[in-house]
Amino acid sequence: MPAPHWPLRTVLAVLAAPAAAIGLAIAIARWAPLDDALDRLYAGMFIGVLAQLLLLGGSLLPGTRAALPMRRAVAVTHAWAGMIVGLVLFVVCLTGVFAVLKQEVRYWEMPSERKALVPRLDLDALLHAGRARFGNAASLTIQLPDGLRRHAIVAPAGGGPAAGPSPLLLRADDASPMPAPHGGATDLLVTLHNTLHAGFPGRVVVSLFGFALAFMVVGGVANHPRQASGLLRLRIGADTRTLALDAHKLLGLWLSPLLLLIAVTGIFSGVGALATVNLAPHAFPNDPRQALQALMDNAAFPALGQPAAMHGLNALVDRHRQAHPRFQVESIAIRHWGDAQAYATLRGHGAGQLSTGVFERFHYRLRDGALLRHDSAAQRGPWTQAFIAIQPLHFAQYSGSASRWLHAAGGLAAALLAASGTWLWLRRRATPQRPLAWPRRATQGVCLGLTLSCCVLLAVTSLTPDTLPARPALQVWAFWGSWLAAAAGFAWPGHGSRRATAALRLAGLLLWLAALASLARQVGRPLAAELPALAFDLLLILAGALSWRLARFSFRHPS
Repeated sequence: MPAPHWPLRTVLAVLAAPAAAIGLAIAIARWAPLDDALDRLYAGMFIGVLAQLLLLGGSLLPGTRAALPMRRAVAVTHAWAGMIVGLVLFVVCLTGVFAVLKQEVRYWEMPSERKALVPRLDLDALLHAGRARFGNAASLTIQLPDGLRRHAIVAPAGGGPAAGPSPLLLRADDASPMPAPHGGATDLLVTLHNTLHAGFPGRVVVSLFGFALAFMVVGGVANHPRQASGLLRLRIGADTRTLALDAHKLLGLWLSPLLLLIAVTGIFSGVGALATVNLAPHAFPNDPRQALQALMDNAAFPALGQPAAMHGLNALVDRHRQAHPRFQVESIAIRHWGDAQAYATLRGHGAGQLSTGVFERFHYRLRDGALLRHDSAAQRGPWTQAFIAIQPLHFAQYSGSASRWLHAAGGLAAALLAASGTWLWLRRRATPQRPLAWPRRATQGVCLGLTLSCCVLLAVTSLTPDTLPARPALQVWAFWGSWLAAAAGFAWPGHGSRRATAALRLAGLLLWLAALASLARQVGRPLAAELPALAFDLLLILAGALSWRLARFSFRHPS
Protein backbone atom coordinates (compact mmCIF):
# COMPACT_ATOMS: atom_id res chain seq x y z
CA MET A 1 0.00 0.00 0.00
CA PRO A 2 1.66 3.29 -1.06
CA ALA A 3 2.28 5.99 1.56
CA PRO A 4 0.27 9.23 1.38
CA HIS A 5 3.51 11.32 1.35
CA TRP A 6 2.46 13.68 4.14
CA PRO A 7 5.76 15.67 4.22
CA LEU A 8 5.43 16.48 0.52
CA ARG A 9 1.76 17.38 0.93
CA THR A 10 2.59 19.65 3.86
CA VAL A 11 5.20 21.49 1.77
CA LEU A 12 2.66 21.92 -1.03
CA ALA A 13 0.05 23.23 1.40
CA VAL A 14 2.39 25.65 3.20
CA LEU A 15 4.53 26.91 0.30
CA ALA A 16 3.30 25.95 -3.16
CA ALA A 17 -0.41 26.68 -2.65
CA PRO A 18 0.13 30.26 -1.35
CA ALA A 19 2.65 30.97 -4.12
CA ALA A 20 0.20 29.81 -6.80
CA ALA A 21 -2.66 31.79 -5.23
CA ILE A 22 -0.53 34.96 -5.05
CA GLY A 23 0.50 34.55 -8.69
CA LEU A 24 -3.14 34.16 -9.72
CA ALA A 25 -4.13 37.26 -7.72
CA ILE A 26 -1.38 39.33 -9.39
CA ALA A 27 -2.41 38.16 -12.87
CA ILE A 28 -6.05 39.08 -12.27
CA ALA A 29 -5.18 42.47 -10.74
CA ARG A 30 -3.04 43.27 -13.77
CA TRP A 31 -4.90 41.78 -16.74
CA ALA A 32 -8.52 40.99 -15.79
CA PRO A 33 -11.01 42.43 -18.33
CA LEU A 34 -12.48 44.97 -15.88
CA ASP A 35 -12.55 48.72 -16.53
CA ASP A 36 -12.23 49.69 -12.86
CA ALA A 37 -8.66 49.13 -11.63
CA LEU A 38 -9.82 48.96 -8.00
CA ASP A 39 -12.32 46.27 -8.95
CA ARG A 40 -9.50 44.32 -10.64
CA LEU A 41 -7.47 44.58 -7.45
CA TYR A 42 -10.19 43.12 -5.25
CA ALA A 43 -11.17 40.54 -7.87
CA GLY A 44 -7.58 39.31 -7.68
CA MET A 45 -7.72 39.26 -3.90
CA PHE A 46 -10.99 37.32 -3.62
CA ILE A 47 -10.18 34.82 -6.37
CA GLY A 48 -6.68 34.37 -4.96
CA VAL A 49 -8.06 33.60 -1.49
CA LEU A 50 -10.60 31.15 -2.94
CA ALA A 51 -7.82 29.47 -4.91
CA GLN A 52 -5.75 29.29 -1.73
CA LEU A 53 -8.56 27.49 0.09
CA LEU A 54 -9.06 25.03 -2.78
CA LEU A 55 -5.33 24.40 -3.18
CA LEU A 56 -4.98 23.94 0.58
CA GLY A 57 -7.51 21.12 0.53
CA GLY A 58 -6.28 19.80 -2.79
CA SER A 59 -2.69 19.47 -1.63
CA LEU A 60 -3.69 17.43 1.43
CA LEU A 61 -6.61 15.23 0.42
CA PRO A 62 -6.79 14.03 -3.21
CA GLY A 63 -4.79 11.00 -4.12
CA THR A 64 -4.87 9.50 -0.65
CA ARG A 65 -7.52 6.88 -1.46
CA ALA A 66 -4.86 4.43 -2.60
CA ALA A 67 -3.24 4.58 0.84
CA LEU A 68 -6.29 4.98 3.08
CA PRO A 69 -10.00 5.78 2.65
CA MET A 70 -10.91 9.39 1.96
CA ARG A 71 -12.90 9.76 5.19
CA ARG A 72 -9.89 8.47 7.11
CA ALA A 73 -7.63 10.94 5.30
CA VAL A 74 -10.02 13.79 6.18
CA ALA A 75 -10.14 12.67 9.80
CA VAL A 76 -6.34 12.46 10.10
CA THR A 77 -5.84 15.85 8.43
CA HIS A 78 -8.56 17.44 10.57
CA ALA A 79 -7.10 16.06 13.80
CA TRP A 80 -3.49 17.03 13.15
CA ALA A 81 -4.34 20.46 11.73
CA GLY A 82 -6.53 21.12 14.77
CA MET A 83 -3.71 20.19 17.12
CA ILE A 84 -1.28 22.50 15.32
CA VAL A 85 -3.51 25.60 15.21
CA GLY A 86 -6.01 24.85 17.98
CA LEU A 87 -4.45 26.94 20.76
CA VAL A 88 -4.13 30.12 18.70
CA LEU A 89 -7.64 29.59 17.33
CA PHE A 90 -8.92 29.38 20.90
CA VAL A 91 -7.32 32.73 21.78
CA VAL A 92 -8.65 34.41 18.63
CA CYS A 93 -12.17 32.98 18.92
CA LEU A 94 -12.65 33.57 22.65
CA THR A 95 -11.52 37.18 22.44
CA GLY A 96 -13.61 37.51 19.30
CA VAL A 97 -16.70 37.22 21.53
CA PHE A 98 -15.64 40.45 23.23
CA ALA A 99 -14.79 42.08 19.88
CA VAL A 100 -18.29 41.39 18.54
CA LEU A 101 -19.93 42.53 21.81
CA LYS A 102 -17.65 45.56 22.02
CA GLN A 103 -20.58 47.95 22.53
CA GLU A 104 -22.08 45.82 25.28
CA VAL A 105 -18.76 45.27 27.08
CA ARG A 106 -17.90 48.97 26.92
CA TYR A 107 -21.35 49.94 28.23
CA TRP A 108 -21.01 47.44 31.09
CA GLU A 109 -17.45 48.58 31.85
CA MET A 110 -18.29 52.31 32.09
CA PRO A 111 -21.26 52.85 34.46
CA SER A 112 -20.85 56.64 34.37
CA GLU A 113 -21.61 56.63 30.62
CA ARG A 114 -24.95 54.86 31.01
CA LYS A 115 -27.69 57.24 29.98
CA ALA A 116 -31.23 56.86 28.78
CA LEU A 117 -31.88 57.39 25.09
CA VAL A 118 -31.86 61.06 24.13
CA PRO A 119 -35.23 62.12 22.66
CA ARG A 120 -33.70 64.80 20.43
CA LEU A 121 -30.18 65.90 19.50
CA ASP A 122 -29.10 69.54 19.60
CA LEU A 123 -26.44 69.58 16.92
CA ASP A 124 -26.12 73.35 16.89
CA ALA A 125 -25.31 73.33 20.61
CA LEU A 126 -22.71 70.59 20.05
CA LEU A 127 -21.14 72.60 17.25
CA HIS A 128 -21.07 75.74 19.38
CA ALA A 129 -19.43 73.85 22.27
CA GLY A 130 -16.84 72.36 19.91
CA ARG A 131 -15.96 75.71 18.35
CA ALA A 132 -15.66 77.29 21.78
CA ARG A 133 -13.38 74.49 23.00
CA PHE A 134 -11.14 74.25 19.94
CA GLY A 135 -10.63 77.94 19.25
CA ASN A 136 -13.30 78.42 16.58
CA ALA A 137 -11.79 75.65 14.47
CA ALA A 138 -13.06 75.78 10.91
CA SER A 139 -13.26 71.96 10.68
CA LEU A 140 -14.88 69.77 13.32
CA THR A 141 -16.24 66.23 13.57
CA ILE A 142 -19.31 65.40 15.67
CA GLN A 143 -19.86 61.71 16.40
CA LEU A 144 -23.52 61.21 17.24
CA PRO A 145 -24.82 58.71 19.81
CA ASP A 146 -24.50 55.29 18.23
CA GLY A 147 -25.95 52.08 19.62
CA LEU A 148 -25.05 51.85 23.30
CA ARG A 149 -22.91 54.99 23.25
CA ARG A 150 -25.46 57.53 24.42
CA HIS A 151 -23.24 60.66 24.32
CA ALA A 152 -21.71 62.71 21.50
CA ILE A 153 -17.99 63.19 20.82
CA VAL A 154 -16.71 66.46 19.32
CA ALA A 155 -13.13 66.80 18.04
CA PRO A 156 -11.17 68.71 15.38
CA ALA A 157 -11.69 67.08 11.99
CA GLY A 158 -8.97 64.54 11.30
CA GLY A 159 -7.56 64.88 14.81
CA GLY A 160 -7.73 62.89 18.00
CA PRO A 161 -6.21 62.56 21.43
CA ALA A 162 -2.76 61.82 20.01
CA ALA A 163 -2.85 64.66 17.48
CA GLY A 164 -4.04 67.54 19.66
CA PRO A 165 -6.56 68.45 22.36
CA SER A 166 -8.65 65.69 23.84
CA PRO A 167 -12.13 65.26 22.30
CA LEU A 168 -15.16 66.61 24.09
CA LEU A 169 -17.60 64.09 25.57
CA LEU A 170 -20.98 65.85 25.67
CA ARG A 171 -24.60 65.04 26.35
CA ALA A 172 -26.28 65.02 22.97
CA ASP A 173 -29.40 66.96 24.04
CA ASP A 174 -27.88 70.01 25.75
CA ALA A 175 -24.09 69.73 25.08
CA SER A 176 -23.31 69.57 28.80
CA PRO A 177 -20.00 67.85 29.65
CA MET A 178 -19.88 64.15 30.41
CA PRO A 179 -17.43 62.70 32.96
CA ALA A 180 -14.27 61.24 31.46
CA PRO A 181 -14.32 57.54 32.46
CA HIS A 182 -11.28 55.35 32.94
CA GLY A 183 -11.10 51.77 31.69
CA GLY A 184 -9.31 49.58 29.21
CA ALA A 185 -10.78 46.07 29.46
CA THR A 186 -12.67 46.40 26.18
CA ASP A 187 -9.70 47.66 24.19
CA LEU A 188 -7.38 45.10 25.80
CA LEU A 189 -9.47 42.12 24.69
CA VAL A 190 -10.47 43.54 21.30
CA THR A 191 -6.83 44.31 20.44
CA LEU A 192 -5.86 40.77 21.43
CA HIS A 193 -8.43 39.48 18.96
CA ASN A 194 -7.53 41.86 16.14
CA THR A 195 -3.73 41.88 16.29
CA LEU A 196 -2.55 39.71 19.23
CA HIS A 197 -1.04 43.01 20.47
CA ALA A 198 1.53 42.79 17.65
CA GLY A 199 0.41 45.63 15.38
CA PHE A 200 -0.15 45.13 11.67
CA PRO A 201 1.94 41.89 11.46
CA GLY A 202 -0.25 40.43 14.18
CA ARG A 203 -3.34 41.48 12.25
CA VAL A 204 -2.09 39.55 9.23
CA VAL A 205 -1.29 36.50 11.37
CA VAL A 206 -4.78 36.52 12.89
CA SER A 207 -6.36 36.73 9.45
CA LEU A 208 -4.34 33.73 8.27
CA PHE A 209 -5.99 31.67 10.99
CA GLY A 210 -9.24 32.32 9.15
CA PHE A 211 -7.92 29.85 6.57
CA ALA A 212 -7.33 27.36 9.37
CA LEU A 213 -10.80 27.78 10.85
CA ALA A 214 -12.49 27.44 7.44
CA PHE A 215 -10.45 24.34 6.64
CA MET A 216 -11.25 22.83 10.04
CA VAL A 217 -14.99 23.48 9.72
CA VAL A 218 -15.21 21.97 6.23
CA GLY A 219 -13.14 18.96 7.28
CA GLY A 220 -15.23 18.41 10.40
CA VAL A 221 -18.51 18.54 8.50
CA ALA A 222 -17.18 16.21 5.79
CA ASN A 223 -16.06 13.73 8.46
CA HIS A 224 -19.30 13.84 10.46
CA PRO A 225 -21.19 10.51 10.62
CA ARG A 226 -23.98 10.40 8.10
CA GLN A 227 -26.44 8.61 10.38
CA ALA A 228 -29.53 10.62 11.30
CA SER A 229 -29.13 9.54 14.94
CA GLY A 230 -25.85 11.45 15.18
CA LEU A 231 -27.30 14.80 14.18
CA LEU A 232 -28.68 15.58 17.66
CA ARG A 233 -26.82 13.10 19.86
CA LEU A 234 -25.42 14.45 23.14
CA ARG A 235 -24.83 11.72 25.74
CA ILE A 236 -24.85 13.71 28.99
CA GLY A 237 -24.40 10.72 31.30
CA ALA A 238 -21.45 9.25 29.43
CA ASP A 239 -17.78 9.64 30.28
CA THR A 240 -15.99 12.93 29.64
CA ARG A 241 -14.44 11.90 26.34
CA THR A 242 -17.76 10.74 24.86
CA LEU A 243 -19.54 13.89 26.02
CA ALA A 244 -16.77 16.12 24.63
CA LEU A 245 -16.82 14.26 21.30
CA ASP A 246 -20.62 14.58 20.99
CA ALA A 247 -20.55 18.28 21.87
CA HIS A 248 -17.68 18.85 19.42
CA LYS A 249 -19.58 17.21 16.57
CA LEU A 250 -22.88 18.87 17.47
CA LEU A 251 -21.50 22.42 17.65
CA GLY A 252 -19.36 22.01 14.55
CA LEU A 253 -22.19 20.61 12.43
CA TRP A 254 -25.08 22.90 13.31
CA LEU A 255 -23.06 26.10 13.53
CA SER A 256 -20.94 25.39 10.44
CA PRO A 257 -22.61 28.06 8.21
CA LEU A 258 -22.03 30.76 10.83
CA LEU A 259 -18.50 29.56 11.55
CA LEU A 260 -17.66 29.55 7.84
CA LEU A 261 -18.99 33.11 7.54
CA ILE A 262 -16.83 34.21 10.47
CA ALA A 263 -13.78 32.36 9.16
CA VAL A 264 -13.93 33.54 5.55
CA THR A 265 -14.65 37.17 6.45
CA GLY A 266 -11.93 37.01 9.11
CA ILE A 267 -9.39 36.11 6.44
CA PHE A 268 -9.77 39.56 4.91
CA SER A 269 -9.26 41.47 8.16
CA GLY A 270 -5.50 41.59 7.58
CA VAL A 271 -5.19 39.99 4.16
CA GLY A 272 -7.44 42.68 2.67
CA ALA A 273 -5.17 45.51 3.81
CA LEU A 274 -2.09 43.51 2.83
CA ALA A 275 -3.54 42.76 -0.60
CA THR A 276 -4.47 46.41 -1.16
CA VAL A 277 -0.86 47.43 -0.57
CA ASN A 278 0.81 44.60 -2.50
CA LEU A 279 -1.58 44.39 -5.45
CA ALA A 280 -1.78 48.16 -5.92
CA PRO A 281 1.40 48.32 -8.08
CA HIS A 282 -0.16 45.77 -10.44
CA ALA A 283 -3.63 47.35 -10.64
CA PHE A 284 -2.27 50.93 -10.68
CA PRO A 285 1.18 50.62 -12.30
CA ASN A 286 1.55 54.40 -12.81
CA ASP A 287 0.88 55.39 -9.19
CA PRO A 288 0.08 52.69 -6.58
CA ARG A 289 -1.10 55.38 -4.14
CA GLN A 290 -4.19 55.77 -6.33
CA ALA A 291 -5.52 52.46 -4.91
CA LEU A 292 -6.13 53.93 -1.46
CA GLN A 293 -7.39 57.19 -2.95
CA ALA A 294 -9.85 55.30 -5.14
CA LEU A 295 -11.02 53.18 -2.20
CA MET A 296 -11.60 56.08 0.21
CA ASP A 297 -12.74 58.49 -2.54
CA ASN A 298 -12.82 61.40 -0.08
CA ALA A 299 -14.56 64.41 -1.54
CA ALA A 300 -12.83 67.76 -1.06
CA PHE A 301 -14.47 71.10 -1.85
CA PRO A 302 -11.96 73.94 -1.42
CA ALA A 303 -12.89 77.11 0.42
CA LEU A 304 -13.76 80.19 -1.65
CA GLY A 305 -12.46 82.74 0.85
CA GLN A 306 -15.82 84.55 0.93
CA PRO A 307 -17.77 84.75 4.23
CA ALA A 308 -21.37 83.62 4.25
CA ALA A 309 -24.19 82.86 6.68
CA MET A 310 -24.38 79.20 7.70
CA HIS A 311 -27.36 76.86 7.61
CA GLY A 312 -28.26 75.35 11.02
CA LEU A 313 -27.20 71.73 11.55
CA ASN A 314 -30.46 70.75 13.23
CA ALA A 315 -32.53 71.89 10.26
CA LEU A 316 -30.08 70.32 7.79
CA VAL A 317 -30.12 66.90 9.45
CA ASP A 318 -33.91 66.99 9.92
CA ARG A 319 -34.37 67.64 6.21
CA HIS A 320 -31.89 64.86 5.35
CA ARG A 321 -33.76 62.37 7.54
CA GLN A 322 -37.03 63.24 5.87
CA ALA A 323 -35.48 62.62 2.45
CA HIS A 324 -33.62 59.46 3.56
CA PRO A 325 -35.53 57.96 6.51
CA ARG A 326 -33.68 54.61 6.38
CA PHE A 327 -30.23 56.22 6.59
CA GLN A 328 -28.76 56.34 10.12
CA VAL A 329 -26.40 59.30 10.56
CA GLU A 330 -23.38 58.34 12.66
CA SER A 331 -21.15 61.41 12.37
CA ILE A 332 -21.02 64.89 10.86
CA ALA A 333 -17.84 66.54 9.61
CA ILE A 334 -17.97 70.33 9.16
CA ARG A 335 -15.42 71.90 6.82
CA HIS A 336 -14.58 75.61 6.22
CA TRP A 337 -17.21 76.90 8.67
CA GLY A 338 -18.16 80.49 7.80
CA ASP A 339 -17.00 80.25 4.18
CA ALA A 340 -19.32 80.38 1.19
CA GLN A 341 -18.17 76.86 0.25
CA ALA A 342 -18.50 75.41 3.76
CA TYR A 343 -20.04 71.96 3.74
CA ALA A 344 -21.11 69.19 6.11
CA THR A 345 -20.44 65.49 5.44
CA LEU A 346 -23.00 63.14 6.94
CA ARG A 347 -21.62 59.62 7.41
CA GLY A 348 -23.61 56.53 8.31
CA HIS A 349 -25.32 53.54 6.74
CA GLY A 350 -28.71 52.40 5.58
CA ALA A 351 -30.84 49.75 7.26
CA GLY A 352 -29.46 46.30 6.43
CA GLN A 353 -26.76 47.81 4.23
CA LEU A 354 -23.44 45.92 4.16
CA SER A 355 -21.31 49.02 4.34
CA THR A 356 -19.92 51.49 6.88
CA GLY A 357 -19.81 55.23 7.42
CA VAL A 358 -16.42 55.32 5.75
CA PHE A 359 -18.10 54.72 2.38
CA GLU A 360 -21.66 56.05 2.88
CA ARG A 361 -21.56 59.87 2.78
CA PHE A 362 -23.80 62.82 1.92
CA HIS A 363 -22.10 66.19 1.36
CA TYR A 364 -24.30 69.27 1.91
CA ARG A 365 -23.35 72.90 1.37
CA LEU A 366 -23.95 74.80 4.59
CA ARG A 367 -24.76 78.09 2.91
CA ASP A 368 -28.06 76.87 1.47
CA GLY A 369 -28.32 73.16 2.36
CA ALA A 370 -27.83 72.01 -1.25
CA LEU A 371 -26.62 68.44 -1.82
CA LEU A 372 -23.14 68.58 -3.35
CA ARG A 373 -22.44 64.89 -3.71
CA HIS A 374 -23.55 61.45 -2.51
CA ASP A 375 -20.99 58.65 -2.09
CA SER A 376 -22.07 55.05 -1.57
CA ALA A 377 -20.70 51.55 -1.85
CA ALA A 378 -23.57 50.86 -4.25
CA GLN A 379 -21.75 53.03 -6.81
CA ARG A 380 -18.66 50.78 -6.73
CA GLY A 381 -17.85 47.68 -8.75
CA PRO A 382 -19.09 44.27 -7.50
CA TRP A 383 -15.70 43.12 -6.18
CA THR A 384 -15.14 46.40 -4.33
CA GLN A 385 -18.65 46.15 -2.86
CA ALA A 386 -17.80 42.65 -1.66
CA PHE A 387 -14.66 43.95 0.06
CA ILE A 388 -16.59 46.78 1.73
CA ALA A 389 -19.13 44.23 3.03
CA ILE A 390 -16.45 42.18 4.82
CA GLN A 391 -16.26 44.23 8.03
CA PRO A 392 -20.04 44.48 8.61
CA LEU A 393 -20.35 40.74 8.06
CA HIS A 394 -17.42 39.73 10.28
CA PHE A 395 -18.27 42.02 13.19
CA ALA A 396 -22.04 41.51 12.86
CA GLN A 397 -22.91 45.10 11.96
CA TYR A 398 -25.76 44.15 9.66
CA SER A 399 -28.76 43.53 11.92
CA GLY A 400 -28.36 45.38 15.20
CA SER A 401 -27.87 43.64 18.52
CA ALA A 402 -29.45 40.37 17.34
CA SER A 403 -26.65 39.75 14.83
CA ARG A 404 -24.00 40.67 17.43
CA TRP A 405 -25.31 38.15 19.94
CA LEU A 406 -25.55 35.50 17.21
CA HIS A 407 -21.93 36.02 16.20
CA ALA A 408 -20.88 36.04 19.85
CA ALA A 409 -22.47 32.61 20.25
CA GLY A 410 -20.59 31.49 17.14
CA GLY A 411 -17.28 32.79 18.52
CA LEU A 412 -17.83 31.04 21.85
CA ALA A 413 -18.72 27.82 20.01
CA ALA A 414 -15.55 28.11 17.88
CA ALA A 415 -13.46 28.53 21.05
CA LEU A 416 -15.09 25.45 22.59
CA LEU A 417 -14.47 23.51 19.37
CA ALA A 418 -10.78 24.45 19.40
CA ALA A 419 -10.35 23.54 23.07
CA SER A 420 -12.34 20.29 22.93
CA GLY A 421 -10.66 19.19 19.70
CA THR A 422 -7.20 19.72 21.17
CA TRP A 423 -8.19 17.91 24.36
CA LEU A 424 -9.62 14.95 22.40
CA TRP A 425 -6.42 14.70 20.34
CA LEU A 426 -4.30 14.59 23.49
CA ARG A 427 -6.64 12.17 25.27
CA ARG A 428 -6.63 9.75 22.34
CA ARG A 429 -2.85 9.67 21.90
CA ALA A 430 -1.71 9.77 25.52
CA THR A 431 -0.60 6.45 27.01
CA PRO A 432 1.01 5.49 30.35
CA GLN A 433 4.30 5.11 28.50
CA ARG A 434 3.87 8.45 26.70
CA PRO A 435 1.64 10.76 28.78
CA LEU A 436 2.23 13.85 26.57
CA ALA A 437 2.63 15.94 29.71
CA TRP A 438 4.02 19.10 28.14
CA PRO A 439 1.45 19.36 25.31
CA ARG A 440 -1.29 18.88 27.91
CA ARG A 441 0.17 21.54 30.20
CA ALA A 442 0.59 23.97 27.31
CA THR A 443 -3.04 23.42 26.34
CA GLN A 444 -4.20 24.04 29.89
CA GLY A 445 -2.00 27.10 30.21
CA VAL A 446 -3.39 28.68 27.05
CA CYS A 447 -7.05 27.65 27.19
CA LEU A 448 -7.75 27.56 30.91
CA GLY A 449 -5.21 30.30 31.58
CA LEU A 450 -6.85 32.72 29.14
CA THR A 451 -10.32 31.82 30.40
CA LEU A 452 -9.27 32.47 33.99
CA SER A 453 -7.50 35.74 33.12
CA CYS A 454 -10.60 37.02 31.29
CA CYS A 455 -12.66 36.22 34.39
CA VAL A 456 -10.15 38.02 36.62
CA LEU A 457 -10.25 41.03 34.28
CA LEU A 458 -14.05 41.17 34.37
CA ALA A 459 -14.11 40.86 38.16
CA VAL A 460 -11.52 43.62 38.63
CA THR A 461 -13.42 45.81 36.15
CA SER A 462 -16.71 45.33 37.99
CA LEU A 463 -15.19 45.94 41.45
CA THR A 464 -13.36 49.17 40.57
CA PRO A 465 -15.12 52.48 39.76
CA ASP A 466 -14.57 53.98 36.32
CA THR A 467 -13.60 57.25 38.02
CA LEU A 468 -10.32 55.68 39.22
CA PRO A 469 -7.43 56.98 37.03
CA ALA A 470 -5.30 53.92 37.80
CA ARG A 471 -8.03 51.55 36.61
CA PRO A 472 -6.62 50.86 33.08
CA ALA A 473 -3.18 49.96 34.46
CA LEU A 474 -4.79 47.76 37.10
CA GLN A 475 -6.77 45.93 34.43
CA VAL A 476 -3.66 45.32 32.33
CA TRP A 477 -1.72 43.92 35.30
CA ALA A 478 -4.67 41.78 36.40
CA PHE A 479 -5.15 40.26 32.93
CA TRP A 480 -1.56 39.49 31.97
CA GLY A 481 -0.48 38.68 35.52
CA SER A 482 -3.26 36.15 36.11
CA TRP A 483 -2.67 34.51 32.72
CA LEU A 484 1.05 34.19 33.40
CA ALA A 485 0.41 32.87 36.91
CA ALA A 486 -2.10 30.32 35.61
CA ALA A 487 0.27 29.16 32.87
CA ALA A 488 3.08 28.76 35.42
CA GLY A 489 0.76 26.81 37.72
CA PHE A 490 -0.24 24.39 34.99
CA ALA A 491 3.39 23.98 33.90
CA TRP A 492 4.36 22.82 37.40
CA PRO A 493 4.51 19.00 37.63
CA GLY A 494 1.55 17.43 39.34
CA HIS A 495 -2.10 16.50 38.87
CA GLY A 496 -3.29 18.54 35.91
CA SER A 497 -6.93 17.43 36.26
CA ARG A 498 -7.19 18.79 39.80
CA ARG A 499 -5.78 22.13 38.71
CA ALA A 500 -8.16 22.23 35.76
CA THR A 501 -11.09 21.64 38.11
CA ALA A 502 -9.89 24.36 40.47
CA ALA A 503 -9.36 26.81 37.58
CA LEU A 504 -12.84 26.22 36.16
CA ARG A 505 -14.48 26.62 39.56
CA LEU A 506 -12.52 29.79 40.25
CA ALA A 507 -13.48 31.14 36.83
CA GLY A 508 -17.15 30.49 37.57
CA LEU A 509 -16.91 32.21 40.95
CA LEU A 510 -15.18 35.24 39.42
CA LEU A 511 -17.86 35.58 36.74
CA TRP A 512 -20.59 35.43 39.37
CA LEU A 513 -18.70 37.99 41.47
CA ALA A 514 -18.43 40.34 38.48
CA ALA A 515 -22.14 40.01 37.78
CA LEU A 516 -23.17 40.51 41.43
CA ALA A 517 -20.93 43.57 41.83
CA SER A 518 -22.43 45.07 38.68
CA LEU A 519 -25.98 44.31 39.82
CA ALA A 520 -25.31 45.93 43.19
CA ARG A 521 -24.18 49.11 41.43
CA GLN A 522 -27.40 49.20 39.39
CA VAL A 523 -29.76 49.24 42.38
CA GLY A 524 -31.93 52.36 42.31
CA ARG A 525 -30.86 53.47 38.83
CA PRO A 526 -33.29 53.86 35.87
CA LEU A 527 -34.08 50.52 34.29
CA ALA A 528 -34.03 51.95 30.75
CA ALA A 529 -30.37 52.93 31.14
CA GLU A 530 -29.31 49.74 32.94
CA LEU A 531 -31.08 47.18 30.73
CA PRO A 532 -28.14 46.58 28.32
CA ALA A 533 -25.82 46.07 31.32
CA LEU A 534 -28.33 43.63 32.82
CA ALA A 535 -28.18 41.57 29.63
CA PHE A 536 -24.39 41.32 29.93
CA ASP A 537 -24.73 40.41 33.62
CA LEU A 538 -27.03 37.55 32.60
CA LEU A 539 -24.37 36.38 30.12
CA LEU A 540 -21.77 36.38 32.92
CA ILE A 541 -24.07 34.35 35.18
CA LEU A 542 -24.72 31.77 32.46
CA ALA A 543 -21.01 31.58 31.57
CA GLY A 544 -20.20 31.06 35.26
CA ALA A 545 -22.73 28.23 35.42
CA LEU A 546 -21.16 26.64 32.32
CA SER A 547 -17.70 26.89 33.85
CA TRP A 548 -18.90 25.35 37.12
CA ARG A 549 -20.63 22.54 35.19
CA LEU A 550 -17.45 21.78 33.25
CA ALA A 551 -15.56 21.69 36.55
CA ARG A 552 -17.99 19.09 37.89
CA PHE A 553 -17.43 16.88 34.86
CA SER A 554 -13.68 17.29 35.23
CA PHE A 555 -13.92 16.32 38.90
CA ARG A 556 -16.10 13.27 38.23
CA HIS A 557 -14.04 12.07 35.27
CA PRO A 558 -10.41 13.09 35.76
CA SER A 559 -8.40 13.41 32.54
